[in-house]
Amino acid sequence: MVTTKRPARRALGVALAAALVAVAGCGVLAPNAPTPTVSPTTAPTPTGSSASLTPATSPLDPPTAGFTPSPTPDSSFRPIDVWATPTPAPSEGALPSDQTDVPAPRRPLPVQSADWLALKAAGRLALVDGQPTVLLPNADPRTLATDYARWIVEPLGKGRDVNDNFYQDDNYWNFCEVGASTVALYYWQQLTGHPNVKGTFGYFIDPYAAEGVAWPSPGPTLPMAGGSDASGTLGTERLGTYWTGEDHVNGYTAYARGYQLYLAMKMQPPGWKSTGMDVFAADGKPLYRTWGAPRTNVQVALNWEASGHNRTNWADFWYTGVMRFEPTFARDLQMAVMLDVGRDGVPVIAQLDTYSLPNWQDGSKTPHTHHAVAIVGYDNTSSPPTYSYIDTCARGCNSRPGNRTGSVYLIPQDQMVEAIQGTVGSGFVW
Repeated sequence: MVTTKRPARRALGVALAAALVAVAGCGVLAPNAPTPTVSPTTAPTPTGSSASLTPATSPLDPPTAGFTPSPTPDSSFRPIDVWATPTPAPSEGALPSDQTDVPAPRRPLPVQSADWLALKAAGRLALVDGQPTVLLPNADPRTLATDYARWIVEPLGKGRDVNDNFYQDDNYWNFCEVGASTVALYYWQQLTGHPNVKGTFGYFIDPYAAEGVAWPSPGPTLPMAGGSDASGTLGTERLGTYWTGEDHVNGYTAYARGYQLYLAMKMQPPGWKSTGMDVFAADGKPLYRTWGAPRTNVQVALNWEASGHNRTNWADFWYTGVMRFEPTFARDLQMAVMLDVGRDGVPVIAQLDTYSLPNWQDGSKTPHTHHAVAIVGYDNTSSPPTYSYIDTCARGCNSRPGNRTGSVYLIPQDQMVEAIQGTVGSGFVW
């Protein structure tokens, strides 16, 4: 049973206690890394707790054409720059498998209306009983609980699925945006009852056919339909891998892998010619490994899924993007986190460079790799101010000394900005 939560009301100047953030790891392949040895089969209780909740402000009527929202009464808040001139994507990533944040032609980005963007930028869209609503100017900081979200861990690129079938699929190493988006959408399920992050299950196969390209050779090694017959002849139809809402295949309890694979391979909003938020083909040829998902795909996926597949208003449902090189970027990120996380209880997704993340530090071997983060909290009163994050890549794909499966990591806010604006960073979706 899903419990609907009301966002509480407080002024933007009210500070949160220790912030909690979620991150999805991706990019660095570590096929020989040892299987994690985390012993608990249940998620540990996080430090900190959710704030007490109070009723939200009465909503205004929806805006009419030409509506111009006023800023919040807190003088520290300024509208977030969502109309800035696009900045060029990096020409290439640090690794051949790194996507470059160029929108995929088969997955177009819907146009969002100017009126809606004006409300979004001014912080006038808020969640009331799980529904996006135009509010009077105010904000509501609070901490999001991470007892479930911190155990949303990506499946490894090699191993066994929930049905104990062996597979090897290097595409799984690049599911960072999928992991971060799953963390974000878990909170939407808690608020609205959808999407079905906790209960999605089934077989999932890399969507090369939906991309209109041939299966790569060499490509993934996946379970086959029928297994082998009495003569030892293998089946010829690939099944894919089987995942559920909870599994224990890596020695610990992991959540929402079925939904992660759904996002990566099966999700298809209106207008997209291919399935899945990850890009599996370029220039008419299959990609192996996938490039992952550019920021535009993250925005589309979050709006489509959080809206409950509402074809009427899904493109303008909640999320839009801010690019990395805008002059007000650091302030914009802080304001977006205070609104989305603090007031409304849903994460902000950031795409960044691992080089500045503390759990990716490894001396001269620290990589510049494209990554994704779902921010679920902040602390503006600490010295320095901090964000926190959970790396869904976990030890299986990032075996550096500071990385732990299911852990929460603190990072100074200016270091998070540095990461997003790094060599292969991109921006954030809020």
